[in-house]
Amino acid sequence: MISKTGYPHPVIIWIGCILSLAVAFPCSAQLRCVQWNVARLFGDTTAIQEVFEALEADDKPGYATAPHLYIFQEVRTDDVDVLAGLLAAAHPGTNYTLGTFTSSSGEDGSGGAQALFYRSDRITEVGFAHRDIYTEAGRRTDRWLLRLVGYSFDLYVYSSHLKAGQGFDEDRETGVDAIRSDSDSLPAGSHVIYVGDYNFYTNSESGYQAMIAPGVGQAVDPLGTSNWTGSSNAWKHTQSPRLQTIDSLVGGGMDDRFDIHMTTSGLQDGAGLAIDSYRALGNDGNHYNTSINAGNNTYYPGQLARSNALADAIYDASDHIPVVVDYQIPALISSYLQDDQGTVIEGANVNVPVLVANGAQGDLVDNCPVYIEGSSGIFGDDTIFNAPRLPDFDTVNLLLDTSTVGDIEGRVSIQGLGQDMGNASYELSTIAVVIAHARPSFSGAQFVQSLALQEDCPLADGARQLSVDLFNYGYSSNQARMTYDSVEGVPAGVTITGTPGGLIGPTEGQLELEIDPAVFGVGDHLVELTILLDDQDLPGAIGHQLDLDLLVVVEDDADIPGDLNGDGQVNGEDLAVLLGSWSTPANDIDGDGTVDGIDLAILLGNWG
Repeated sequence: MISKTGYPHPVIIWIGCILSLAVAFPCSAQLRCVQWNVARLFGDTTAIQEVFEALEADDKPGYATAPHLYIFQEVRTDDVDVLAGLLAAAHPGTNYTLGTFTSSSGEDGSGGAQALFYRSDRITEVGFAHRDIYTEAGRRTDRWLLRLVGYSFDLYVYSSHLKAGQGFDEDRETGVDAIRSDSDSLPAGSHVIYVGDYNFYTNSESGYQAMIAPGVGQAVDPLGTSNWTGSSNAWKHTQSPRLQTIDSLVGGGMDDRFDIHMTTSGLQDGAGLAIDSYRALGNDGNHYNTSINAGNNTYYPGQLARSNALADAIYDASDHIPVVVDYQIPALISSYLQDDQGTVIEGANVNVPVLVANGAQGDLVDNCPVYIEGSSGIFGDDTIFNAPRLPDFDTVNLLLDTSTVGDIEGRVSIQGLGQDMGNASYELSTIAVVIAHARPSFSGAQFVQSLALQEDCPLADGARQLSVDLFNYGYSSNQARMTYDSVEGVPAGVTITGTPGGLIGPTEGQLELEIDPAVFGVGDHLVELTILLDDQDLPGAIGHQLDLDLLVVVEDDADIPGDLNGDGQVNGEDLAVLLGSWSTPANDIDGDGTVDGIDLAILLGNWG
């Protein structure tokens, strides 16, 4: 903060990060979620790393980004560190944190546990909310509670590996019942992601139907609930990318959709956090009942070598292929309000600009509707229906309440109107000082705006100096100072020789005049002057005036030879006086002691 009369520095409140005009996250800010059954790392670890690298480079939807969530099935306790090392090698510069991991010897021997890795620059885990949910056959579903950095909503992730094999429908349904019992206990409207190797063979299987049954945790399948079997649905299949069983990796070719990503309905409504794209990595839909790398793979149209290399890596890595789901992220409100509006003058029309933007960065970001409202010394409100993405911004101009002299502590409420928005509700604050107008006066003791002066100016004395004091009546710190502007109505014979310099506050200023009686001539002359002054240069400044009426009286007190009666002219009256004093010393003009012909000649010489 600064002094109330100084120049305010901007405080930029871009909640989430401090920036010049941006809140930036590394890479793109959409959420890329990858699930993958890594088959207890029986596959080639070099190939697994290559698949990780391909997941970061995957631009199938039109953009690429390092995954934000990796959720693995069939992970033994000893596999966790290996996976962490492979992720670090595949994504240099991106930090992945292991979510709460639980396993037991039973799980290690029953297909492995679930493991979640998240990008710590974008996601945090609420560790106490982790759950292990028993789902039959020595297997457990893990539940994690996650939050996106900069956002406050909860995101629950369930990862499962249900009992495999034909004829075990009831075991899988029992496992689903346990999962749904937990998710149905969550608050209504909770955001839930369900991923895993469910081993559902068809959409009619009882476990799948239990997943999509009504309830708080009802799962919604992004690919719909119709049948996914057969060659026409080959693009949906995730198991197995190899035709033959080799090195403990199950074969059979690409003909099952065991690996499924589902959510609650709020994540598929297009608003806030919502699914944008769904795909099985490397599956071009042309390898039904065969290996994913049989012949050519066309996953990336027009990029045959790239597609084939990816298919080879997937073939060698596991007996499942990754499912990749990209989410748009909600808007993140970023706003700017100068913390000090400075000093203004009572009655000023002062805008209080509030800058608002969508600070979420990346390719997939939701719209950003925002309501802005002033209070406590700030008037006005407005709605931005879609704040632009940084570095652009919209400006809402509110108004400062300048009706009363004094200090203002204003507040601006920022309210997001969209779903799942970051920084959806908060207040900004600012201060200002309102001061009164200046009060020009000819007196410091009372408020005098008009003054009449008389200046007697004997002609013989020449030019005369006059100083007029100008006061800012009743000045205090809550009153504007004033500046001299000009004087109107200045006639010939009056010259402005000095004016007040700087601001007039507690000390008066002087206006210096020079009056030349020779220009006016003998007589009385009324000079009407208007002194123009201004408030100091602040918002709300106005002009002022003082009226000075100056009566200039010019007198000629010099003797005129022959003007014996002193009326200022020589005429018959003076001649009569002279003749009445003839031959006497009275009224002797030439000073020789006698009124005679010489005196008469002088009088007649000045006649008129």
